[in-house]
Amino acid sequence: MTTVRDDLGRLLIHTAPDIDAMPWQPIGAQGVDHKVLWQSGDVVIGLIRVAAGATKPEHVHHGAHHHIWITRGSCEMVGTAVEAGSYVYIPPGVPHAVGNVGPEGCEFFYTYRPLEQSPQQPEGEWGNPV
Repeated sequence: MTTVRDDLGRLLIHTAPDIDAMPWQPIGAQGVDHKVLWQSGDVVIGLIRVAAGATKPEHVHHGAHHHIWITRGSCEMVGTAVEAGSYVYIPPGVPHAVGNVGPEGCEFFYTYRPLEQSPQQPEGEWGNPV
């Protein structure tokens, strides 16, 4: 279900202490937690933490894409080992999981952005990601 975006004209700053004070919330698999830093409608920006030995099971977003920046630790995503400083773009329709998490766990900044339907295209066809 799509919700209304309400992000127009609002400034938001989370300092490092603000983010540290936010509680981690479980999201599905044991040992996988997240913090939502910003959300507008279905668009989400946040942090995901995967504990050593845990996995985030494979899943697919058919109508959304991810941008991911590994901020701490290491893991495997879409068949490639990544570590702190790595960037991953996952387009819609690509199965992805987090596995082979290193001994220190893995934490990453992510965006989840659904595709937006272009007004120039017939209903039912997806527009370009924005």
